Amino acid sequence: MAAIILPGLFLAMLALALYNPRAALLTGLFLASWSGADVDLGLRVTAHQLVMAPLVIAMALRLAYPGLAIRAPAVGGLFIVFILYAITNSAFQIAFLPQVTIDNSVLRGPQARAVIQIVLFVFALSPVVLVPILFPSPQDMGKILRVWLTSVFVLAIIGWIQLAIWYGTGTNPLRIGTINGLLGGAADYSREGRFSFEGLGIYRMNSLANEPRNLGSVLALAMVALQAIALSIRDINAPKLAALWLFFMVTAIFTYSTTGAAVWLIGTAALVPALWISGVRLARAPSSILAALAAVILPISLAVGIATSAGIPVLDLLANRTIDRLETSGGVEDFDLAISGWLAVQPERLWFGGGLGNAHLHATPYLDPEFALYAEGQVFTSKTMVLRLTSELGFVGLAIFTAFYISRLRAAAWVRSVPALAPTVPLGVVMFAITAATIQTYTELTFMIGALVLLAGLNRSVPSPKREPQPA
Repeated sequence: MAAIILPGLFLAMLALALYNPRAALLTGLFLASWSGADVDLGLRVTAHQLVMAPLVIAMALRLAYPGLAIRAPAVGGLFIVFILYAITNSAFQIAFLPQVTIDNSVLRGPQARAVIQIVLFVFALSPVVLVPILFPSPQDMGKILRVWLTSVFVLAIIGWIQLAIWYGTGTNPLRIGTINGLLGGAADYSREGRFSFEGLGIYRMNSLANEPRNLGSVLALAMVALQAIALSIRDINAPKLAALWLFFMVTAIFTYSTTGAAVWLIGTAALVPALWISGVRLARAPSSILAALAAVILPISLAVGIATSAGIPVLDLLANRTIDRLETSGGVEDFDLAISGWLAVQPERLWFGGGLGNAHLHATPYLDPEFALYAEGQVFTSKTMVLRLTSELGFVGLAIFTAFYISRLRAAAWVRSVPALAPTVPLGVVMFAITAATIQTYTELTFMIGALVLLAGLNRSVPSPKREPQPA
């Protein structure tokens, strides 16, 4: 099935990219969080990649066309250094990789995967370049944000349909890997987000975001984005914004995702400091902020009280998904424990890492016996960006990437006095903090970097907004 559908979709997306590359990029952004729309044919392919790959090819063809002038994006020298370092460092290590049998797949073998991961690494960063090329106007920022929020909204709607069918019929219509299985890929239909708690059967929403943790993370990120808008832009449609935030919050609760909760907590905690660092003034008085908090907390507290009095152990369930899990693992994920164990035993690897996509080859011997039951002989990576970059590219790679990101934030800081663009840099700071703690939002982060690169380039040719006359 996949052999028929995937080439057809690829050609369709290539035609779209050649005819309307802006629409193709927005389609790729729309599907950025739809990681459950994928197929595994020895190499996992997502719908997002199936749109972005033809777009990269189409843009390369356009650049090769004589006489077509495209303004070079303001990526800065550090971006080039980061790309070259990652490729060189990883290519050098291919000949010295441990020989580990992985999943009986040739494409996941040590050498083959190492080469593929170098290509995918560069490909994954394509939005950094494509966003400023295809959306050169600051007015495009609003369109980009609306498309992404619409995508999250549609994911949430699909999630509620999933739960309605699941609770109504007892059958989960969107198990983890459903699309993969329908297309003939390697799927494990026994996987679904459910657990039992005190005799209650709890179903976890995952929609087409793959796992509940993915859906919970993107919903939480959307909530933080709406909070950034509310705190930095004075003239907004407050009722509409609040309704959307509440919808995302309620949906996120039904993912029962600890990672989603962590994303929201980290993002919320980082937001006000990010506004201060970015020089963006609060657009809301403290009293308005407290009133908004009360409007959220009081109904939730009332609902929890009613549910508890009815015998539903809401607080115990919340503790089970958060505090109890933190006490069990210390907040460190299964694969992260193994990778950290490897780096602790071989601290010399901290400087340059093990190469792109190679951490599992080194960390497999350090898997906890409980986790080895499902992870041994499989590909796995760190679930935090900091540890992933460190394990693959070392402290050197992490330092270069962080310096590059900070440079784009600084170059885009001029937008703080432009009301419609004011949330961009603070949200960029927050997204870096979130992604540093969880790799779930990495794809969204690449689009954010592209937006920062766009604004950094405009700073070179647009007069300072402070000198422009302000409308009466």
